[in-house]
Amino acid sequence: MHLVIPFAAAAGPQCQAALERLALPHLRTLLRTLRPSGALLGTEDDLSPLPERVLCQDAYPDGLIPWAALRAAALPLFKPSAAYGLVSPCHLVVHADHISMQDPASLDLSDADSQALMRAMQPYFLEDGLTLHWLDARTWLAEGEALRTLPTASLERVRGQSVDRWMPRQNAAKLLRRLQNEMQMLLYTHPINDARVARGAPMVNSFWLSGTGDLPPNPAPLLQATVLDALTAPALRDDALAWVQAWHALDAGPLAEMAVALKNNLAPGAAPITLTLCGSHRAQTWSQQPRSLWRLLLGTFNAPRPTSILKTL
Repeated sequence: MHLVIPFAAAAGPQCQAALERLALPHLRTLLRTLRPSGALLGTEDDLSPLPERVLCQDAYPDGLIPWAALRAAALPLFKPSAAYGLVSPCHLVVHADHISMQDPASLDLSDADSQALMRAMQPYFLEDGLTLHWLDARTWLAEGEALRTLPTASLERVRGQSVDRWMPRQNAAKLLRRLQNEMQMLLYTHPINDARVARGAPMVNSFWLSGTGDLPPNPAPLLQATVLDALTAPALRDDALAWVQAWHALDAGPLAEMAVALKNNLAPGAAPITLTLCGSHRAQTWSQQPRSLWRLLLGTFNAPRPTSILKTL
C-alpha cells in the first residue's frame, strides 16, 4: 500500500496560517512508526509538480513527463516512435494584469460538444503537423514531431490559476502560441459557444497543452500508488477552511485505514506500507522497515508533530 498526498502543505498564505489548526492523530501515528525513505526537492517554478515526479519516479526532465504518450500506449493508435501531448479545452479569463484559467472540469462539456469542437480545430492543428485524437470530453490527444522536445507546464499548474508565467516561450513554442491565437478566433464564433453563452455557461475559448514528449525504448514503470487529491482544489483556491476539513477527512479515512493496516502488518514479509506527502518544495516518503522494539519506542517518543513536518514540505 502506497498513498501519495499532493498539497499536504499548501503555499497559499491562508492555508499556511491554518497549519496549526490541523489535528491529525492518524498521520502522527504513521509518522511515528514509518521511517523516512527518500525525498524529492522542487520549486514553485518547476513545470512538473512534485506529485507527478513522484509517480513517474523522477525519470524524465522537467516539463517532459510523457503523460500523453503513456496514455496513448494503451490505445490501438499508438506509434512507439511518435511524440504526443495532452490537449485540454479550457476557458481563459482576461484580467487587467493577467490571464487566468477557469478549472476545465467546471466546463461540464458533453462528449458530443467536445468532439464537435475537436473536429473544428483539427484542420488548424494538421496544418502544423499535429493530429488530434479524442480521449474524453476533457482531454484530447495530440500527435506530432513538434511535441517531442517541447517542455510544457502541467495542467495542475494553471487550472484555477494565472497562466502567464506558464506559457511556453521557447522558439519551438511559436507554433503553439500561434495555434492558441487562431483557436481563440475560431472558437469565439463557434455555434457551440453561442449555445453555451445563451444558457449562461462559460465559452470554450482556448486549450492547454501538457504531458508532452515521447516514450524511451524502456520507460521507467510508473509508481504503483494511490493518489489522494482531496487537498488539491482547496489548496489551489487558498481556501483554508476547506483545506483543513479535507485534511481531517483524509486523516479520519484513508490514513486511519493505513494506520490499522500498519499495526496488523508489522510481521516480517508483509507487504510494505508507504506514505508520500507532497508540498511545493519537497516530497517526502516514509516506508515500513524492520525495527527493533527499542528503536520503535524511541521513534514514538521522539517523533515530531505532523505540523512541524508539513512546514518542511
